[in-house]
Amino acid sequence: MRSLFLVSGGLDSTAGIYRFKEMDFDCLFFNYGQRSFRVQSFYAEKNCRRLNKKFMKIDLQNLGNYFSSGKWMRPHEPITHRNSVIIPIALAFASENGYESVYSFLVNEECRYETNKPMIISSLRELARSLRVNLVFPFLGLSKSFVLKLGLQAGMDPKMTYSCILGHKYHCGKCSQCELRKLAFIEAGLKDPTLYQVI
Repeated sequence: MRSLFLVSGGLDSTAGIYRFKEMDFDCLFFNYGQRSFRVQSFYAEKNCRRLNKKFMKIDLQNLGNYFSSGKWMRPHEPITHRNSVIIPIALAFASENGYESVYSFLVNEECRYETNKPMIISSLRELARSLRVNLVFPFLGLSKSFVLKLGLQAGMDPKMTYSCILGHKYHCGKCSQCELRKLAFIEAGLKDPTLYQVI
């Protein structure tokens, strides 16, 4: 049975598709109004195509616009609890299109900023069971640096991934996601090949 892998073009989900490349799966990308969606989508699709996996994109940009409406400055990530929006849609899509499982590549660092993340994950798993779809978090509890190593061992090229929330050609080197990216390479003891605007 096929699985559905949620991809973002970043280190974690890209490591995931390479780590499990022998599985039968399709890739699903969401544009939920994030500022960097064009660059994310480019790298997500490039890696999926490289592995001969089907790449699909769902456009929820208008939804993101409503989430950020009325805020004095438009956020780079308009939906703070984006996984509580994206994963249910992916589960419903999987249920209605014959997918056995949905894979989401959350890592330990993503759970630090949401104290209610365990409750959200538990609720999402309950929803998955009701839809008779397996919801899998293969990297949950693992560090970003460890997942980076897994991806490299499986053939991932980190230069072909994108983490920055600003969406420029080069990583800004200063945003929270760039800082986590840099830290992952340091903790893994690896040279970071990423081009940053600011070191």
